[in-house]
Amino acid sequence: MTNKQGLRERKKERTRQALADAAITLFSTKGYDETTIADLAELADVSPRTFFSYFASKEEVLFADPPLRIEVFGAVLAQPEPGEHPAQLLVRAFRSVLASGADLMGDHAKKRAALIIRTPALQVGALRKVLEGQREIAAALQASYPDELDPVTASALVGSLVGALVAAITTLYSTPEIAADLAAHPERMRQELDRAIVAVCADLGRAAP
Repeated sequence: MTNKQGLRERKKERTRQALADAAITLFSTKGYDETTIADLAELADVSPRTFFSYFASKEEVLFADPPLRIEVFGAVLAQPEPGEHPAQLLVRAFRSVLASGADLMGDHAKKRAALIIRTPALQVGALRKVLEGQREIAAALQASYPDELDPVTASALVGSLVGALVAAITTLYSTPEIAADLAAHPERMRQELDRAIVAVCADLGRAAP
């Protein structure tokens, strides 16, 4: 890549990030339904036409963060330890995501989760993203255990843990006193999600290491 190409790519990424920041800010303060694409473009200091060169809709910009958690999952799932059960590998991968922070623990992710919970129009898109992620993770898990898992069992294992995390996050943000405590003590989110992982692992009959 030439210096000119590198500068162009960095400028595009800055514009993309500015639009994502504008979306989180306006959706949180003004409301998702009340915010227009013109509003987003104005706050990001671009034209509406430029907005559409990056995103097809204002829903899409809300899910603009790079899928860092999928990259972390993939790196861990590709290297199972000798004798490690698939469920144990999944637990280790989930914990690696929580430890890395990724886009699950950042400020954007927290605000996005709160928005999704209180905005029905966003919930279909959020579910679609979750299902896409589950498919990728299940495929990676099966690839590491080709003789032990088929697509159905791999998907079932992944779905049980992803479902637990989604349910836990929904409860955390929809319970006012807990949500307030999360704002004051960010580390509690990681602790609560780890508890959810352990609980599901125990239900599967596999105690987390």
